[in-house]
Amino acid sequence: MESDISLEDMAKEIKELEVQLADMKKAYREKRMAGLKSAMEARKSADEAVREELRALGVSGYSSSWSSLDPSRLYTKWY
Repeated sequence: MESDISLEDMAKEIKELEVQLADMKKAYREKRMAGLKSAMEARKSADEAVREELRALGVSGYSSSWSSLDPSRLYTKWY
């Protein structure tokens, strides 16, 4: 170990490295989740487009989840 570095300098360097590590961890998480965030935003806009189309068709009782969209339970006004 280097003996010419004082304890205060070592503590200061450790603090700087901890801040750098925290920043890198945050950037890593953001990059890792970027695809998921993009997919969630795309689904949200697609969900809104589906809601608008169903509303235009006069469909009632539509839930926001695609998995709950059962065509046999949709009610449309055709008259």
